Amino acid sequence: MNRAVLTLLAALCAAPAVAYLVYRLARGLGFLEPPADKQQEHRRTIVVSLYALVLFLPVLFYGYGKAWPRLWILFGIASGLVLAVCAVAGIWSAIALWKLRHPE
Repeated sequence: MNRAVLTLLAALCAAPAVAYLVYRLARGLGFLEPPADKQQEHRRTIVVSLYALVLFLPVLFYGYGKAWPRLWILFGIASGLVLAVCAVAGIWSAIALWKLRHPE
């Protein structure tokens, strides 16, 4: 077996453990319960947007740095769109949270 197949097998074996850890983290942070108020809802959106930034930004940098093949360019475009949508949602939630906490 070559290195790519071993990496694929390791990823397939590790995926359930990673999914369980993410589930435990989300449950521990209270993301799986309904929000208590609007502030908590906006905070959750901001945290999810930051996680999307941490996840998708390196993917874009790596892909463009390695000059993606043509088919992977579609993946890069999709990653960029997801990153942009999450950034807009995070900024909108941050502004809404600021308005809730600092009424004029």
